[in-house]
Amino acid sequence: MICGILQVYSQNWNLKRDKKGIKVYTRKLDSSKINEYKAVMLVDSKVENVLNTITDGDNLWKWNYKTPESKKLKTISNTEYIFWMKNDLPWPLKNRDNVSHINVIPLNGGGYRIDINPDRSGILPPKDNTIRIVNFKGYWLIEPVGRLVKVTQQLYGDPGGSLPSWLLNSMLVAAPYHTFLDLKRLLEN
Repeated sequence: MICGILQVYSQNWNLKRDKKGIKVYTRKLDSSKINEYKAVMLVDSKVENVLNTITDGDNLWKWNYKTPESKKLKTISNTEYIFWMKNDLPWPLKNRDNVSHINVIPLNGGGYRIDINPDRSGILPPKDNTIRIVNFKGYWLIEPVGRLVKVTQQLYGDPGGSLPSWLLNSMLVAAPYHTFLDLKRLLEN
């Protein structure tokens, strides 16, 4: 389920970009005009370093595309957090933000799954001149592969407002690609 919407897939993943070791796929959902994406890469890093970077809410802005601000709002436990992120969109579009409930799940074999869901606690009221994204769902997957780490992010999100689906779907390749490129640089340096 995606925020109460049944996820129905009309097709398999389509590879949209394969560059600098980063692959970005998209697929259509029967339940939405907005596509879902999946990005995958291998990084020369340690699993714990990748986990710590992805769960450092105060520094997500350093590597997330078009994200000038981020903050960890709350630590619920050592595996659960609430993060806030602001997304900068070009004028005349309104900026977006989201409040995410993050849940870290250890996996057999030394990896982790990090579930991303909307936070419903109301911990942070909506901000003026910003549209709060409330319909999204996804996860990160961190898996050791030999001396490397496979990093996957899969995400569906409806940014709200009146953005046309063709525009949103066109951004579904560039945004995760640039996010993964910056994350890779950060993890490998």
